[in-house]
Amino acid sequence: MPMKLALAIALECFPTECLVQLLNSDTPITVNYATPVQGRIIIRPGQLVALDTNPETPEIVYRWHYAKVEQVKGDKVLIDDHRGHLVEAVKAEGLEVAPQVGDWIFVTIGGHANQSEVVDIAIDGRPAHPVYLSNYVFPKVEEFYQKMAGQS
Repeated sequence: MPMKLALAIALECFPTECLVQLLNSDTPITVNYATPVQGRIIIRPGQLVALDTNPETPEIVYRWHYAKVEQVKGDKVLIDDHRGHLVEAVKAEGLEVAPQVGDWIFVTIGGHANQSEVVDIAIDGRPAHPVYLSNYVFPKVEEFYQKMAGQS
């Protein structure tokens, strides 16, 4: 069955499920971690997650870190990797904003081709460009999830 993806912000997380708020809804819902990612990714409140809404209970299939830009070096930004190290991240193709020092962003850390990538800036903890973001990340999320499902 093809995935039906949606974006949400994690509000409260537990080992097998999270309370999230879909970007297009004010009502929080409880969702499960999809089996291929359970125990492989840690989700924290404030992070952006991709949900497959096809199952009866929607499942988290991917997540992006919520991080503050610490430095800007040309077309790259440096962020804290939550372990006290600065990580270099490139701006996603087609993202029309340039993150600045102090901006909060959603970012992969070591994702595709082991390259960290800024997928959007955050305004009040939510993606600033949700339509662009969905169009850009959903094909990548499906590819990632299929690889993870093949390894589980």
